[in-house]
Formats: sequence, C-alpha cells, structure tokens
Amino acid sequence: MTLNVYQVDRCEFEVKEDTLKYVVDLEKKHCICNVFDIDKIPCIHAIAAAKFSKRDENNYRVINVYLPGNIDDLSCPPPTTKKRNGRSSTKRIRSVGEFGVPESKFQSYKCSIFSIGGYNKSTCKTAI
Repeated sequence: MTLNVYQVDRCEFEVKEDTLKYVVDLEKKHCICNVFDIDKIPCIHAIAAAKFSKRDENNYRVINVYLPGNIDDLSCPPPTTKKRNGRSSTKRIRSVGEFGVPESKFQSYKCSIFSIGGYNKSTCKTAI
C-alpha cells in the first residue's frame, strides 16, 4: 500500500491511497477517515502527512496514553464468579439448525409410509 501525500495548505494535506482521497488537518488534528477523531491517536494518513512535512508524528496524539515498558507488569485476572446453588443442568441446549423442538419427544418420530409425525412405520395404524 502506497500513500501519496500532497500539501494543500500549511497544515492541510491530501493523502491518496489507491483510489481513495483523505484530507488531513494536522493543526486541528482531524482526518476524513475519523480514526483521528474517534480513537484520539493519529491514523495512517496523519502519520504519512506528518512524515511528509518532516514533523514528529508522536506530537499529534490528542490524549496521553500510558504505555508500560514491560507488558508482563500488567495483569488482568478473570472476574470472580459465584457458584450457583442447586443441581447443575445436564440437558443439552439445541442449536438453531437442529431438527426438533426442545422437550418434544414426538417431533423426532415420523412415519416413512405417510410422512406424518408422532409415530413411526412399525406403529402405523392406517391400513395399507
């Protein structure tokens, strides 16, 4: 992916990526892609515009983000959970695509002669 940068104004740049155009304003810290506005960190277009104008791209962060030197210092344990009272459920929950309605034993039986649900071929009461 190549980014072509063209300076429009003192702080405004046009960044072309393949067939798309992005307008970046480094003074207002704004880009048309809205990543600069939403995430509060420079997008790839703002970084390309800053490098083109020989500016430091790290100066364009809107908020200061703490980045630790060592990732191992951070810990995020799972939330504590409480064991539920009573007997645990052993019944399997059927997925969306499975045949049959849960708790309906007559749904799975089907007569192969008449294609009627509720009984099978051996218990068919209709005379042939």
